[in-house]
Amino acid sequence: MGVLKVIFVGSLDVFDEAVAIAGVAPATRVCVLATAAAFQGAREAIERVRALLAPSGATIIGVEAISRASANDLAVVESVTSADLVVLVDGAVLHARSVWRGSELGAALASVRLLAIGSVGSVLGETMIDPRGGAPTTGLGLFDDVVLSVPAGAEQTERTRGLLGRELILVELGPRSVVTFEGTWRVVARDDLIVTRAGEPTSL
Repeated sequence: MGVLKVIFVGSLDVFDEAVAIAGVAPATRVCVLATAAAFQGAREAIERVRALLAPSGATIIGVEAISRASANDLAVVESVTSADLVVLVDGAVLHARSVWRGSELGAALASVRLLAIGSVGSVLGETMIDPRGGAPTTGLGLFDDVVLSVPAGAEQTERTRGLLGRELILVELGPRSVVTFEGTWRVVARDDLIVTRAGEPTSL
């Protein structure tokens, strides 16, 4: 079995489940990357995740990386590439994309094990969802067959499904959803997970 590439969780409500899947233990080095929390408070977001990870005994490195300059800083990139797991906190997904895409940090994210919280998971796909109106746009390209999002209003969700058509599967992560990707997709917790193709229910 290969190295697990990405764990997607709908919210911090299921963070403990993701930590267990990732096998976080006292010897684990975890980087908490708060780019997406630039406008909500990057330091506060890091501390929330740090508190949840504390019982594991892991070594935790908090990295804000909220600007393009920091995304090309060698120390920032080293913090990511030297970690056993990188936790991507939730927040402003378009800001995260603008910082990561085409940067040294973005390239580093493609080479490490990730745990993505909430809407930030959308950024990792070839196609991501613009939260301002639900239209598909371009992400980082770590996978190309699935589009990830979090629940939106009924009108916006219908628009997103229509714009995606039949080419792509839309995965809407509810707060208690857990999905993993390791070349293939696996659903771990599906209580509030919605998977559709062209608006019709399907499976991963």
